[in-house]
Amino acid sequence: MKKVYPAYAIVRTWEHVDGVWYLQMKVDAIKMLNRGTITEEDYVLVECDIRKFLNRHFGDSDYFDFHTLTRIDYKLDAKLLEPRDRELLFKLLEKYTVRFAYKEKIKWGKDETGNPLKYETSQYHKCKSTELIIYDKEEERISNGEEIQPYDIGRLRYELRLKNSHLNSMKREDKGGKGRPKKLKTYFSKKLWKEYMEKHVIPIVHTGDYYKITEAEKKISNSSLSQRKKESLRKFLVMISKGNIDTPLKKSKEEGGISKPTHRQYLRDLANLGINPILIPKNISTENYTSFPSFLGNPFKI
Repeated sequence: MKKVYPAYAIVRTWEHVDGVWYLQMKVDAIKMLNRGTITEEDYVLVECDIRKFLNRHFGDSDYFDFHTLTRIDYKLDAKLLEPRDRELLFKLLEKYTVRFAYKEKIKWGKDETGNPLKYETSQYHKCKSTELIIYDKEEERISNGEEIQPYDIGRLRYELRLKNSHLNSMKREDKGGKGRPKKLKTYFSKKLWKEYMEKHVIPIVHTGDYYKITEAEKKISNSSLSQRKKESLRKFLVMISKGNIDTPLKKSKEEGGISKPTHRQYLRDLANLGINPILIPKNISTENYTSFPSFLGNPFKI
């Protein structure tokens, strides 16, 4: 079936106690439409294709009317054609927060033999209800033994997975729920996509471009901020550069540590100046490259 219908995968089938049979399946809209960009207007095409699939295999497409959405993946594909830029970005991503909104950063996995494997071209932030995965799409294709598609070349993917427990909580009318039906059409929304990206992704990757300290200092110096705030922001950036984005919160007041409200304010100040809180190190080299640019535009833009 996968050869004829590459966009579909049957996860499982089971019989309910009342004799009704259920089918759980996974649908890949990118493979279905054979392009990397999926818009809200494509919903009609996606629903039509699913109905054709159901009609072909089960003789009736009305089953779609009773479907229950159990997971949806939102994504943003950013173009970074230079492999060196992608490698630099993943080095910088290592300094992002270890935990946000119950999401814990996962830096290590296991290879085929069960040995520890560090993720060099991907980063995971996950909890029980949502997951954020940032990865090099070309490398992911290669590691899975799949053909690199034209829309994968030079792409960095930010993928936010909304799992069943999250969809269930959003369906509720109480306890923070939105009364949001677990239907594909409900979540096939650009407005909702943007809302989720702003709430779940920006607090982890932040806005603003990446600079070395000298360039960041110039932007801060040329701003209209007070001299005191300019000095505070510089110290803030240096402290993060020596540790990670959470370091200023872990330091004591005597060591220059700051409170959570001040931390949030400094991040807002930098965002307003277009500066990412993660600096490009002065002297950075890797196994593949001995030098990196002093500026990198933030690929995450919505």
